[in-house]
Amino acid sequence: MTDSARHHRERLRLRWQQHGLDGFHDYEVIELLLTYAIPRIDVKPIAKRLLARFGTLAGVFDAGFHELQQEKGVGEKAASFLRLIQATQRRYLASELPSICVLDQPDRVRDYLRVLLQERAMECFGAIFTDHGHHPLAGEILFEGTVDRAAVYPRNLLKRALELDAKAMVLFHNHPAGSTQASEADLALTHRIREAASPLEIQLLDHFIVAGTRVVSFREQGWL
Repeated sequence: MTDSARHHRERLRLRWQQHGLDGFHDYEVIELLLTYAIPRIDVKPIAKRLLARFGTLAGVFDAGFHELQQEKGVGEKAASFLRLIQATQRRYLASELPSICVLDQPDRVRDYLRVLLQERAMECFGAIFTDHGHHPLAGEILFEGTVDRAAVYPRNLLKRALELDAKAMVLFHNHPAGSTQASEADLALTHRIREAASPLEIQLLDHFIVAGTRVVSFREQGWL
């Protein structure tokens, strides 16, 4: 590495230490991260290529391990490090769930579900189960299927709710094709689950669709 490249790395890290990420371009954020994973070379061109290929910071962090390794200069260590960023974010958001009220802080729920589901290529369906105060007891993917369908069994869903002694729940599923519109099947399933949960005194609070980086609430859309 040249002295110029070494000094550039040092300046980049000093900016971060003194001012956080204020004023950083997105490629500079990736560049900064890569300085901790790739020694002795100028990583700015790699950061710019990654951003150009995957479009956004979220796209880079959501990219698969093998996709990242296909980019020239990104080896196993750097790919693992970038994947760790997203995995750490998911764990961070999950660790906060028990402390929130899902009705009072729907944006926190959205953040968690977006990170949990946005990179999945197959449709998944799950629930966040809550106590009387609507504080989460668990958030789980319960059913997985194909690109456009996941077989959902309300009986199994409610069995899990009873195991947790849940008093309410928030349903969620993803649309890998990117549509945020609830289908007739989505609406019918939500109605069936709500009707089945009512005699068990389990309240259905909401149902979210995750389509890429967008997360839509049935309740806010008037679908529930």
